[in-house]
Amino acid sequence: MAGEYLWCHTEEIQRCTIVRVVGVLGQATYSTLRDTLLKCVIEQPRALIADVADVRIATATVLSVFTAVRIRTSDWPSIPILVATGPHHAELFGQSPIRRYVGLYDSVATALTNVHQPPPGKRAFCALPHDPGSPRAARQFVRRTCFEWELPGTLTEDAVHVASEFVQNTMSHTVSEARLRLELRNDRLTVAVGDDNAAPAVIRDPGSNVRNAAAGILLIAQMAKSWGCVTDEINSQKTVWAVLRSP
Repeated sequence: MAGEYLWCHTEEIQRCTIVRVVGVLGQATYSTLRDTLLKCVIEQPRALIADVADVRIATATVLSVFTAVRIRTSDWPSIPILVATGPHHAELFGQSPIRRYVGLYDSVATALTNVHQPPPGKRAFCALPHDPGSPRAARQFVRRTCFEWELPGTLTEDAVHVASEFVQNTMSHTVSEARLRLELRNDRLTVAVGDDNAAPAVIRDPGSNVRNAAAGILLIAQMAKSWGCVTDEINSQKTVWAVLRSP
């Protein structure tokens, strides 16, 4: 609808990211809220709480934005998503199927008291310059980290391959540095690489005429338990990630 606007303000409380939303949540502003929530989740706070008490909801169908974000991030980073509905929207949210995917609370304060500490995990990060030697540096970083974490050889080699492909993709298709992140949680190893180019990583038909048509990404899709790409068009960034099967 013409004239619809949505404004999102983020702040941190108790290591949780609070997204306070003002304006109209409708078809025209759905993507604004979705992209804001995805960006906040990728930063891996303790939890994400969306405060929609002051939002005018144009139609109940747009509440699926919370389901979409939960599904896209269920494998990684798997951060709890809670919604503070406020008194005016409690009944509407309570009747929506999204209650199966996100926690619903009457206020931000109540949501904060119901955030449970996520399972302990391990994280490692390194920033790699836009340089032909960065894929090799990524492989060395992953091998060293997996050795320190005492991970099995098969899982290590898969992680090395994924990281190398992701970083090589950044070197080949952007002018950005590659931000490599490893996370071990619940026996799942996640490899993620961020860069300053919002063009999503996609799987092309390997039988097409496009030279070297994302063959590496296709192999990763077959190797990983799950993978995805989250884009942030406002800041021209993306993060590509893969969750690897643990033997």
